[in-house]
Amino acid sequence: MMKRNITLFLSLMVLMAFGQLKAQSVYPGKKNINKTEYLGLLLNQSISEKQLTEYWTEYLSKFGKAKEKRGVVTVEKASIPQISANPVTILSEVSSPTKGQSQVFLALKVDGQYIQQYSGANYTSTESILKDFADKAAVMNEVQVADDAFSETEKKHKKLIKDGEDLTKDIEKAEKKLAELREELNKNRSEIEMSLTDLQNKQKALELQKSRLPK
Repeated sequence: MMKRNITLFLSLMVLMAFGQLKAQSVYPGKKNINKTEYLGLLLNQSISEKQLTEYWTEYLSKFGKAKEKRGVVTVEKASIPQISANPVTILSEVSSPTKGQSQVFLALKVDGQYIQQYSGANYTSTESILKDFADKAAVMNEVQVADDAFSETEKKHKKLIKDGEDLTKDIEKAEKKLAELREELNKNRSEIEMSLTDLQNKQKALELQKSRLPK
């Protein structure tokens, strides 16, 4: 039974590792952008589309001025020495084809033409760009997750401090009110004693007047 459980556990670990590898794999594909079909490379990531768009736009900025509009990120005159000594046009799009997975499509226009082949030096260099980005995006996302966790914990901590301060103020108000009530109670007790004395005197005066009534 134990051997079977260990085998099952190892199988699950292999499947998880394969799933993560597949989620970050780079492979050739096509994409229709602004009613035009382009050949390029695709990268799948298990990072939210919004976050991945930010990472990708920031990453492409090292090649030139990156512009992003509705997930389409472009660099008109990119400097990519390993691909060409001349300016390169970068056309890319970040999308979310399936739930829980985002995708980066990258097409490069070199010397007036988009790369049309899935082989050769330019293809390998383009592939290396996406692989490099995949590594950096994974680290950036880990940092973002840690930062979000820290911010959430800090937010809760600040709320606890504020709750404590509010409770302290409530206690101070309650103590002040309690002191006022005790003062009123002591005053009330003194008034009760005075009223009792007055009542007893009035009772004696009443009994005296009653004793004078004719019999």
